Amino acid sequence: MKSEFEESDELTKKMHVSKSGKKDVSDTLNKAKSEASEKTEDLKHGINKTKDKASEKTEDLKQGLNDVKQDILAEKEKLEKESEKEGVTPAEKVLNDIISRFKQGANSFTDYAIESGNKKETLVTPLVDVINRNDSITLIIDIPNVNKEDIDIGISKNSVDIEAKFKDEPDDDGNFIQKERNYGTVHRKISLNTEIKVKESKAKYENCTLTIELPKLVEDVTKMNID
Repeated sequence: MKSEFEESDELTKKMHVSKSGKKDVSDTLNKAKSEASEKTEDLKHGINKTKDKASEKTEDLKQGLNDVKQDILAEKEKLEKESEKEGVTPAEKVLNDIISRFKQGANSFTDYAIESGNKKETLVTPLVDVINRNDSITLIIDIPNVNKEDIDIGISKNSVDIEAKFKDEPDDDGNFIQKERNYGTVHRKISLNTEIKVKESKAKYENCTLTIELPKLVEDVTKMNID
């Protein structure tokens, strides 16, 4: 049997172990709390950073909208001044500008209406004749009031692109009552129904007429009647 001294010693050891275990648990809890606190701070910092970025983007968007608004107001004021100078309303000014650009064919040759008295007809400028032959296709195009150097021709296997640079519009205070001539740079694309020999094609500009000869890649076959 154990003596009272031995039992007392064992009890003391157990109490010491118990206190040591509680301290370890306490240290672990404190460490976990510290790590959780650090993560919470990191999360708060991340949220605040995101809010700041969102706020900056909102300010940028507001500034962009304000810039657009200022540009619109400036364009409106410019339109009103030009309209007053020409003696028309802003709506009439916009419509006149659209019709003017449309007729000029700034980016492409387009259909437009010419009105003179009771006569109205639709034209495509410049006027082009396409002649189909057995071994070639000939394009005859009227392009007045330009120099040969002001005409550019682009040819592919099944189309021809033409660009001509006319003089700019007269820069004065007058308004057009009728406008049929071409101004500025204009384009026209002519599609072909057969492939051509691009390298053998030829062009000639003479007396305001451009003539383009396009040899066919494959000649047309002529059918024969049997007697």
